[in-house]
Amino acid sequence: MERYVILGSGAAGKRAAEVIRKRRAEAEVVLVGDEPNAFYYRPMLGEFLAGAVQPEQIVSRDRDRLSASGVRLLQGVRVTSLDAGRNEVALSNGDRIRFDRLLIATGRKTTRLSAPGSQAKGIVYLDNLADAQTIASLAAKARRAVVAGSSIPALDSLRGLRGRGVACTYLIPEHRFLPGVLDPVASQILEDRLVQAGVEVLRGASIQEVVIREGRLEAVVTTRKDRIPADLLLVAAPQAPQVDFLAEGEVRTDQGIVVDDALRTSRDDIFAAGDVAQPPLAGGAQTVPQPGWLNAWRQGNVAGLNMVGQRAVYQGVLSLRIKVFDLDLVCLGLSDAAGPDVREESGGYPFEELPYIYKKLVYRKDRVAGAIFVGDVSEAGRVEHWIRQGLPAARCEKKLLDQMFLARPVSVQFVGALCPVCKFQIQVGDEEQTGRIATCPACGLEFRLEKMPNGAFRAVHRV
Repeated sequence: MERYVILGSGAAGKRAAEVIRKRRAEAEVVLVGDEPNAFYYRPMLGEFLAGAVQPEQIVSRDRDRLSASGVRLLQGVRVTSLDAGRNEVALSNGDRIRFDRLLIATGRKTTRLSAPGSQAKGIVYLDNLADAQTIASLAAKARRAVVAGSSIPALDSLRGLRGRGVACTYLIPEHRFLPGVLDPVASQILEDRLVQAGVEVLRGASIQEVVIREGRLEAVVTTRKDRIPADLLLVAAPQAPQVDFLAEGEVRTDQGIVVDDALRTSRDDIFAAGDVAQPPLAGGAQTVPQPGWLNAWRQGNVAGLNMVGQRAVYQGVLSLRIKVFDLDLVCLGLSDAAGPDVREESGGYPFEELPYIYKKLVYRKDRVAGAIFVGDVSEAGRVEHWIRQGLPAARCEKKLLDQMFLARPVSVQFVGALCPVCKFQIQVGDEEQTGRIATCPACGLEFRLEKMPNGAFRAVHRV
C-alpha cells in the first residue's frame, strides 16, 4: 500500500491531504501536526485577540472531515529528522514512518529574541492559537504593549490588543511599512489607519534592549534610544522556515525549501508547499517564498496532484492579502517596482474625500506586472488574472479600468469579496442581495455578504 506522509497541518498540508485522499482512496495518508489543536482559521487570530470571537468560533471542520475520509491524524507530534535516503521521518513520539511520497508543509516561525532577559514574562510571539490564548490572558492585565516587526502577525496583534484597550507602540525597522511590497502612498494610508486606531508608530526602530525587573518586562529600549515602558512585548518578525529537522544536503534550501513549479524538491519523491517553500514565480525567472493562507492552499492543491502523478503547475504571483482593522489591502506581483521599463497608473488616487481608498496598476515592458488595492478590492481577482497572463496594457478591459480609477463610481460591474479567512477573491454577481450566506470555495468558511455603498460586496464572518 502506498503511503503519503504530510508534515504540517496548516492550509497547505490539509489541502494536499484532501486532494490525495480523493484520488488515491486505497492509499494511506498520514498528516503530522505539531499543534494539539491545529484545525482553526489562523488568519482570524487577530479577531480572537480583540475578543470579537471565541476560540471555538474559529475552529474549522477539517479535523472531522479528514478523519472521516480515512486520513490518519497525528496531532501534537513534531518531526525531528528526515532520512531521505531511507524515505523515513522520525517523530517526537519515538515513531519512525516510512513514506512513498512526502510533503513538507511545516510553515514559518517567528525568530526568538536572544538578548538577556528574553525569556521573561511578558515577552510573547504570535505563531499559533496557543500563543494567541497566552497573549489574550496577559493582555487582560496589560496597560501598554510594544509590537515589533513588519509582518501580518504584527497587524493582527495590533488589532487584537487595541480591541482590548491596550495602549500600543509599533516598531517598524524600515522607514515605511513593507518597502518592496507597499509603495509610499499605500504605506502612508496604512500608517494613518493605525494612528487613527490609537497606535503609536515608530519608523526606523527595532528592539535594542529589554528591561527586566523581578523577572517581568518593564520597558523596551529601541535602536533610536527610545525607552518605552511596557508590560507586554510582542515580537512579530523576522520569521524563518521551520526546517530544523533537515540535515544539510537532504533537500536544497535557500530562503526556504527550493521547489520547482510542480512543488517538487531536489528529490523526486519529496515535495514542499506553504510558507516553508520557495517556489518559482509565474514565468520561472525567480524562486522566492510566497507566504499567506491562500498561497498555501493553492500550493497544497498543486503538490497533492503531483504527488499522485497528475501533472499540475503552480503559477506563483507575489501577493499580500491582509485586513488592517477594517481596511482591506491587497498587493499583487511587482506592486512597488521601479526602473526604466516600469510605469504606473493610479488615476487621481488618493482623493481627499476618499482617504482610505487607493488603487494602482504597475506595467513592466508595457504588460500588467503588479497592483495595489487599499480599501476597495473589488477588482483584485480580475487583475491577478491579468498579472498571471502578463497581459499587454492595450488588452486591459476599459470598463474595469474605468471602474478602478473613477473617483465616484455609481455602480460596480466587476465585483468580488475577500474571504475573511483565506482572502480568496470570491466573484459575486451584482444581483446578489445583502445578507445572503455563502461559502468560500477555497477554505470552506461560511460568511455573510454585505453590500457597500459603491455596489461592491464584502464578506463578513458568521459568528
